[in-house]
Amino acid sequence: MVKFGGYSVILPIILFILILLIVCVVVTFIYYIFLPKLEKQGNNIKDAIVSFEEKNYVKDLDIAVESSDKKALVLCSCNKKFQLNPISFKEQHTCFMVKDVHGSGTDCRYACIGLGDCAKVCPQQAIDIINHTAVVSSLCIGCGRCISVCPQKIITLVSKASMKMVICNNVNPDERTSCSDKGKEENVQWNASKRFKIWSYCYRIIKRTK
Repeated sequence: MVKFGGYSVILPIILFILILLIVCVVVTFIYYIFLPKLEKQGNNIKDAIVSFEEKNYVKDLDIAVESSDKKALVLCSCNKKFQLNPISFKEQHTCFMVKDVHGSGTDCRYACIGLGDCAKVCPQQAIDIINHTAVVSSLCIGCGRCISVCPQKIITLVSKASMKMVICNNVNPDERTSCSDKGKEENVQWNASKRFKIWSYCYRIIKRTK
């Protein structure tokens, strides 16, 4: 009877350990094998315009960041409207790769393409895409990394003290466009990023400690 009683105590313990091991194996499989493989398959989607590696090339560049007394400004208004809706590009496309194929995607060849090449290289995460247009927030430190990756060449550095500017790079009066904000002067302001400021602050600290 004592022997049987001993088994009655040991068996539940053994079963519990086995179940715990099975759960650990399943969780390990999901997080370290299944999910990474699923993500890799998603990243390897064949695209005639740009590969995943090309898309992330500028993102992975390790270049020293220096701040300046200026801020980046996109010479294209996020308040603009067109008679026709802009072409909707796929997320895996980039501004640089689609420019020669689709232009800006609107009837204004100077307009921001809005796929965020500039946002990908910004070490401050200071660029948001609003209405197919890159918008620089107050997190910008004027490093200028966004300027070189913009195929439209519509990003420039301006003084932090700038009050008003023509937020448009189209200076040709004969250029055909239905843009509602062509050549309009706007107040220069760098609004707070839509992202939480505390997260942006923590992100910068983590980047510096790496």
